[in-house]
Amino acid sequence: MRSVLLVGMTLSMCLVMPLTAVAGEEPQNLQSRLDRLQNLVDKQQQTITDLESKLTVANSEDLDAARVEEIKKVVREVLADADFRESLYPDVMQVGYDHGFYIKSSDDKFLLNISGMMQFRWTGTNRQTDNPRLQGRNKQDDINGFEIEKLFLTFAGHIHTDKLTYQVTVQGDTDLSHDWVTYYALVNYEVVPEFQVMAGLMDLPQGRQFMNWDSKLQFVDRSMVEEAFFLGQSIGVMFHGTLAKRVTYMAGIYNGINDPTDSPGREQLDTNFAFASRLIGHILGEGISDETDLEYSKDPLLDVAASFYINDDNGDNLGPGLLYSIPDRIRRGRGIGGNAIADATGTQYYGFGADAAFRYRGFSLTAEWYLRTVDGESEFSQWEILTGKSHSSHVQGGYIQAGYFVIPKKVEVAARMGGVWDNDDDNVWEYTFGVNYYPYSSHNFKIQADFTRISEASVDSSWINVNQNDEINMFRVQLQAAFE
Repeated sequence: MRSVLLVGMTLSMCLVMPLTAVAGEEPQNLQSRLDRLQNLVDKQQQTITDLESKLTVANSEDLDAARVEEIKKVVREVLADADFRESLYPDVMQVGYDHGFYIKSSDDKFLLNISGMMQFRWTGTNRQTDNPRLQGRNKQDDINGFEIEKLFLTFAGHIHTDKLTYQVTVQGDTDLSHDWVTYYALVNYEVVPEFQVMAGLMDLPQGRQFMNWDSKLQFVDRSMVEEAFFLGQSIGVMFHGTLAKRVTYMAGIYNGINDPTDSPGREQLDTNFAFASRLIGHILGEGISDETDLEYSKDPLLDVAASFYINDDNGDNLGPGLLYSIPDRIRRGRGIGGNAIADATGTQYYGFGADAAFRYRGFSLTAEWYLRTVDGESEFSQWEILTGKSHSSHVQGGYIQAGYFVIPKKVEVAARMGGVWDNDDDNVWEYTFGVNYYPYSSHNFKIQADFTRISEASVDSSWINVNQNDEINMFRVQLQAAFE
């Protein structure tokens, strides 16, 4: 409008000034000037029309752009709904990503979810030993190297109904003599959420740290204490469920307590089953499945739990080694001592455990206690020959660890102290300090670093790269990449 008034005023001045100036001129000259002035007015009017048109188009484009963005937002929200996407193509198989890549039939009767995880690790270890086979204290070769510590690939989903699920997980890493081994192979049927049945190769329900999935650990790896009381996987049947969202139970019967990568066939087993159970109370919240508080819980979470297992071993192959302290009668006068491992055949061994976990606003606290008791049932068993113990004997262990996100969902610092005690006089202590970085606020990609000091390793460990009775100072840096 301002442009129109300005142009009008200009034209008025142009009309008045020429007319005043040419009052005495010839008519033909006056007509010529009027014609030129008319042309000027026509051009100005065309300019005004063009400007108004451009202004209308600009306003229209801004309005259309805003409308387009609003429509795009609505479309994105609608397409984010998996049920709506599937309704667009009801007869087409569905493919996508949801905690792993999935393939699903159009009728939702069949689902295959593929997930995986890799850990690339550098370990630098300084170690000395009190190995009972050696005299005195001996310097061991240090360790410095890279490795693929864990490599898992999982195929999971449901068959005919989402109440009938399956999982097959294979493992491959540089510590194994095989290229790939079966880690899990199980099927689960949910009668109701309070009662489910699982069958196949699975974890024996025991400690909290053991049952936390490898990708969600707070440190580069589990505690040495966990490995000293490790049960592993076995083939069997387990009943489990959650009652009123407050109590989770697990109780199973298994072929035995076996090596996780080489579960034996039936001809390598005795006639006795192993039994294992775990009970978890969700005091605050509905359960904790992560060693950290990466989710930055707005409300406090608290779990307490207890576990129990028993196995009467009169001939199982590949059972766990039972930790014991070298007897005084062997040490005396030879300057040696330390921990050793005996075969479990010919013994009845059982264990108890208790643990608690707390999470709140980036802070995490976990504590766990173990007790294993061994009864020698045969005087010819390796246990009685090596230990000289025909009576019931036991060993205890535990750890406590805490972490805090100094930058919420990004940077976490943590510390852990653990030990194995009540093993005659060969007590073992472990101290670990670590820092974790989560670039994308997710376990799918994280970088971890920690330092561990162990006074005298209780067992050989491929997890923490030490030999039994090593005294170690160890640095580790690990990169984890996962799609799960």
